[in-house]
Amino acid sequence: MIDRICATASALLRPSGALLMVHSGMCGAQETVDRLAAAGLSAQVTTKTSVPWGPVLRSRRIWLERQGLAGEAEEWEELVVIRAQHL
Repeated sequence: MIDRICATASALLRPSGALLMVHSGMCGAQETVDRLAAAGLSAQVTTKTSVPWGPVLRSRRIWLERQGLAGEAEEWEELVVIRAQHL
C-alpha cells in the first residue's frame, strides 16, 4: 500500500499540497522518503516517537522476529510522520 501511495501522491495533490503519512519505522522510512522524492515530491521525516506494541504487533511477534524486524524482547515500535509536498 505504501508503494501505491508513493506512486500516486503527486498526481493527487494540488500545487503546494502536502501529504502526511504515518507509519511504522519497521516499514523503512527512508525508503518511503526516497520513493516520494522519485515521484517528484519534496519529502522528509518530520516527527518520530516510540509507542508500546499494540495487539496486532504482539500477535505477529514470531513473524516479525523471523523477518528480522523485531528483537526477541522488543516491545516498543517507532512511529514516523513523513511530510511530502510538491516542489
